[in-house]
Amino acid sequence: METHVGRAIGSLIALAMTAGTAMAEDMPIEAQLSAGALATGHFERAARQLNAVPTGGVNDAARLINLGNAYAGLGKTSDARQAYLAAQRAPEAVLQTADGSEGSSRAIARRAMDRLEVSFAMR
Repeated sequence: METHVGRAIGSLIALAMTAGTAMAEDMPIEAQLSAGALATGHFERAARQLNAVPTGGVNDAARLINLGNAYAGLGKTSDARQAYLAAQRAPEAVLQTADGSEGSSRAIARRAMDRLEVSFAMR
């Protein structure tokens, strides 16, 4: 079930560890699995996949952003906020988002947090 918040952050799905990583096999397995679930609004499945033992490490910015997106889609605003804050503190990486744009993991996490706050305020 997709929420208003889920739709608002949909374009921020972090699909790759680093920009230019076009091949899916270069992405951590949880990022590969969760990208499809997030894109189709299956937020509970994405959260389960992202909370499994992470191959990229617990401080992987792409995993944390996607986890925040899954929680936001589920309406778990506090959990989403914590995941985005953790992504901002994680080692910085250049990520590619679902719309094909690239950017700093910290900037992507901040934008997701901003959208979360705006969506929450609009309720």
